[in-house]
Amino acid sequence: MSEEHLQKQLTTIATDYGQVGAFIHIHPLFVGDDNQEILFSPQEKAIVKQVFLMAKHLKKSLNEAANHGRSCFCTVVRLDGAFGLEQKVNFGAIGAGLFGLTKTLVWEWSRVFCRAIDLNPKLDAEQSAHLIIAELHDNNRYLTEVAYGSYGRVTLTSVLGKS
Repeated sequence: MSEEHLQKQLTTIATDYGQVGAFIHIHPLFVGDDNQEILFSPQEKAIVKQVFLMAKHLKKSLNEAANHGRSCFCTVVRLDGAFGLEQKVNFGAIGAGLFGLTKTLVWEWSRVFCRAIDLNPKLDAEQSAHLIIAELHDNNRYLTEVAYGSYGRVTLTSVLGKS
């Protein structure tokens, strides 16, 4: 899982199939025991690092693809379907960092469609696939992060409070 190996694989893909125009990372499910407070898995850390490296090496390709149609960078995690706020699942905390990466790319890659999705771990593969595809076709580029769980499709909003 070295950066050099990743670059070699991307070069092979570009040679055999053309430049990458879409990237979707579906993060594995990392769930801790109910007795653990927060799960910090070394395997999860390595995977998230690879996604950051993918973003680094796909920048040129995805931005170029945006000149010819819709290109996308999408990350999918399975926290709890509520951005980790329901506190009913002891999920791996490191994967939540993919939301930060995706939100940063929205600003840096203005022509690339970027979306971070949190799916409830109880959703089956078919439901999950339909939801991911629906998000990839969403016209609202102002949304960067969405979640699907017990409340349906939710997003985060800020509310001004009284001081």
